[in-house]
Amino acid sequence: MKTARHWKAVLGLLPALIGTAACGTGSTAETGEAVYGRPLAEQFHAATEATQQAGTARFVSTLTYASAGGEAVHRTNGGQDYAARTSHAALVLQVAEGFPEDAAKYIGEPGKAVQQTLATAADAVYVRREDSSWLRYTPAAFNELGASANELAAHTPGEVAPYSGTLADLVPRTVPREEPKREADGGRVYRVTALPEVAAELLPSAVKSGDNGWGSKPVQMSVRLDAEGRLSEVSADLGPLLESLHKDRILVGVTSLNASYRLSAFGEPLRSPTPGKDVEDAEKVLALIGTLKGGECASFTTGLTAKNVVRPVDCRGKHDLRVFAQTSLDRSFPGQVAIKDGTAYAQEQCGEAYAKAPRNWVRDSSRPGAVHRVVIGVRLPRCGSDEDFVDRRLHLLRGHFLSRRGGGAADPGSRARRRQPSQLP
Repeated sequence: MKTARHWKAVLGLLPALIGTAACGTGSTAETGEAVYGRPLAEQFHAATEATQQAGTARFVSTLTYASAGGEAVHRTNGGQDYAARTSHAALVLQVAEGFPEDAAKYIGEPGKAVQQTLATAADAVYVRREDSSWLRYTPAAFNELGASANELAAHTPGEVAPYSGTLADLVPRTVPREEPKREADGGRVYRVTALPEVAAELLPSAVKSGDNGWGSKPVQMSVRLDAEGRLSEVSADLGPLLESLHKDRILVGVTSLNASYRLSAFGEPLRSPTPGKDVEDAEKVLALIGTLKGGECASFTTGLTAKNVVRPVDCRGKHDLRVFAQTSLDRSFPGQVAIKDGTAYAQEQCGEAYAKAPRNWVRDSSRPGAVHRVVIGVRLPRCGSDEDFVDRRLHLLRGHFLSRRGGGAADPGSRARRRQPSQLP
């Protein structure tokens, strides 16, 4: 039988227990409240801030092209430090053996996997080479190399994350219109849309070569925030972009196009390869192919897929290419003629230069007779001109892919300081 004194002791503990429980519940609510307590239209911006305040995070980003013959997948695994504005990433492009050849020319070789290691810091992007040295692309390099370096420039640290060019960049540029679905763990799932031209920023430069624009059909996205309001997962159906690409006969045979992004390991330490002392500046060692003179050699070890940016090297060492000549076409073609007519004329000029090339250049080729031609730029007439295709300029290269031979340091005399002869508008 309890006495009155005993009851007072028990009752005296209740307020303390209830207060302790209230403190725990209040802490969780306060964390999510920083995002979910904001007006709906402001929650994505608040979520971006909450994600950055986590300090660090790991991420996985994918871009998947599906076809009847298999998939082509760009997959990026990495980590990013929001406070330091640095990141590292391992990129892998895997194209299925049965992927349509016509579509593969915009993406990569079927049956082959291509790997690359990137890092970002401040306003630069670093590419790790096979010998573990790093090639640094600064704003000066991006300005020097122009659109050819866009695929790397897209990953420069931005306002959203230290590694840009992912779906994370799109989230604060969309506005939720409907209340999100609340999940059991306290997370929220939003259904939103993005403008097609904004979503198109996710695509590789080679794919974005059409002329018809992106149309007006919005891109459907799913955005998930975790219980604390941090960005957790994003997915997007890029079907509207694929429809526009098909109108330009690009990615024919690809049946669906999807992107995804996932964050995890918030606040955990990152172990990543970081650029050390062995770093070269891209603007000092790379050049536009149109600046090379006849007889000069180059390699494609640039970290870029574009072949009009090369690394000038000594012809006595390992190289991928020797320039036989540069020829500039400046001739009018009256009437409505296709661009191939101008290209054919330029090829004739290149053929003449090839015939005059020293024989030792030809003998050194790993594929004699296999000619590599690159169109550097095209200047088309202004609208309303009296004569069609006035001042068409095609800068072409006539050369050979040469045998790879050991060694070969960069030729100090062949640097990116040489400018392209004609800057085309």
